[in-house]
Amino acid sequence: MTKQRDFHRCIRILGLVSCSLLYCLNGSAQQTDFDTVTIWNTQANQARSYHGKIVSYDANELKLQLVSGREQSLPAGQIIELSSHWDPDYVKAEGYLSDRRFERAAISYRQAYSSENRDWVKHRITARMVLCEQNEGNWHVAANQFFNTLLSQQTDTPYLSAAPIAWHTISASGELLHRGRELMRSANPLKQLVGASWLLTSPYRSDAIVIFKQLEQHSDKTIALLAVAQTWRTRIPIAKPDDVERWEQAIGQLPKDLRAGPLHILAQMQRSLRMHEEAVLTWMRIPILYQSNHHLASEATYASVRELMSMTQYSEALILCKELEHRYSDTTAGTQAERLEIDIEARIRARERLKQEGDSS
Repeated sequence: MTKQRDFHRCIRILGLVSCSLLYCLNGSAQQTDFDTVTIWNTQANQARSYHGKIVSYDANELKLQLVSGREQSLPAGQIIELSSHWDPDYVKAEGYLSDRRFERAAISYRQAYSSENRDWVKHRITARMVLCEQNEGNWHVAANQFFNTLLSQQTDTPYLSAAPIAWHTISASGELLHRGRELMRSANPLKQLVGASWLLTSPYRSDAIVIFKQLEQHSDKTIALLAVAQTWRTRIPIAKPDDVERWEQAIGQLPKDLRAGPLHILAQMQRSLRMHEEAVLTWMRIPILYQSNHHLASEATYASVRELMSMTQYSEALILCKELEHRYSDTTAGTQAERLEIDIEARIRARERLKQEGDSS
């Protein structure tokens, strides 16, 4: 019963959630005279906010000079919100991003970058610009910006989630294939991971798998876990029930902002094992919690619609289908929304006719 309540609650949440949620979660709508950092205290199981001036921010910690003057170090992995005094162009860019106007967002981010003096904010803006390119489908441009600009600013970036790692099939143009092979030949493990993720569904699939197997042994736990998760893409058809629990535990070891892609693979495994409601619940976490990953969120929404249809949950499928059409019409998955909606409505009418015939007899 609890699982069913969670299932229908997730459907309602996605149908009602505002496109401005990302905007608010990032703290961009709030203007203050000081910086506020909110972390999740795992021991106390509650959030706590700190006020002051951010001194630095990297993958391990954020240093904050408190209002009292004392410097406080906060673990980066526990940060759930940052708010500050944002440049007006930055605020506009965040609004454009939440509205999925990625090209316009990138323009405003560039304007905000030119007028910003704080290094940690400039780095944050750069990560947002990488995200815009990725959401526009410009994977090779996003990779160039991520490796040549973002990591040149700060090698221990807290925005590893901006790395353009593919978790679904992407259109492999000649340029993308060439760039992907270049990345795989690099000595940089993160470049190898990105390039191999692009080429896993290409003629270079075997080369990509070799890269993932090598990276599974990497000393950087995050790199290793992401490589393991990529290999799951090849094992979906042969997944066993015991694998699901093991892979769920592995996902839990990743930083929260890096879980969207592995969740997409996990949901496909659950579907292959006929764990239908579990698959939809897993997929639904992506468009609800990871809206900024535009294409992956659209793939998850599309997969949820198809799964709900297979479960004859047509009313719920129709709600998500309308979300797919409204939010993701510019994606490959979103272009299927109109056809799916026609199919769902036809099935609803057929079910109603059968019910009426049964009642009349």
